[in-house]
Parts: sequence; C-alpha cells; structure tokens
Amino acid sequence: MADKYRWFFLTVFLSVFVDRLSKYIIVKFLSDIGSFSIFRYFSFTLVRNKGLCFGILNNLNLRNFIIIASFIIAAGIFFFLERYGKDKQTVIASGLIEGGIIGNLIDRISIGAVIDFINFHIWPVFNLADTFIVSGVVIILFNHFKRGKYAS
Repeated sequence: MADKYRWFFLTVFLSVFVDRLSKYIIVKFLSDIGSFSIFRYFSFTLVRNKGLCFGILNNLNLRNFIIIASFIIAAGIFFFLERYGKDKQTVIASGLIEGGIIGNLIDRISIGAVIDFINFHIWPVFNLADTFIVSGVVIILFNHFKRGKYAS
C-alpha cells in the first residue's frame, strides 16, 4: 500500500517539476521572440491559453470554472487510485495525470492562463503537462483493454 503511494507521489512530483521547469525556460527565452523554429513542422511557440483543451472557448472567461473542475478531477484521481491502483502502471499513469493537472492548475491560478509551447503546426499548441495527462489516460485505457472488458 505504501509503495503505491510512493510511486504515485514520486510521479506527481517529477511531472510537476519537469512541467514547471520547461515552462520557466520557454517563457524566459521566448518572451521576446514568441517562436523558435526547430524544423519545418516543429517549433517552440509561446502561447497563453485561457480556454479549455487546445484553446477551445478561449474567448470566454472560464478561469474559475476550470480551476474548480481541476480540483474536483484531481481529487477524483485519488478515488480512482484507491480502487483501481493495483498495478504499478496504473499508479504511475495516475501520477502522470495528477501531475499534469497540477502543472496546468498552477498556471491558471498564478497567471490566469496555461503556458503552451510545443507546436507541430498540424495540431494545437500544447505543453508537457498536457502530454503527461494524455499519456496517463492512454496507459490506463491500454491496461483496461489488455485485461478485458470487466477487469477492475
């Protein structure tokens, strides 16, 4: 039991740390120029996203709603972990999701928007916290389907 939470909190801590560090570096170096091209279809582009995922509803003032929803979802991760966190992959995946939520939540609370910077030019600009959240969900879904429809 204690090992489960050790892996969970270690993953959360590392996810938040890497996300915050990446955003700090990007803001420091791209504040003046806005974008830095690596190659034709990839660049680092500084975007402040006030909306939902991928900038959806960016023009509406959803800050308080998103902050409250983030706290509720983050709390829900603990209930999920308690019930389904029986294997290391699910525990780490849950930590990735929690860390991603916390990383973006820190942005929303501190500056009112999420710092996004990874730009593939065929997809909306995103950040490492988004990557952690999506990776965690994919791992959980993969494990669920690998075990069978009614596994718990």
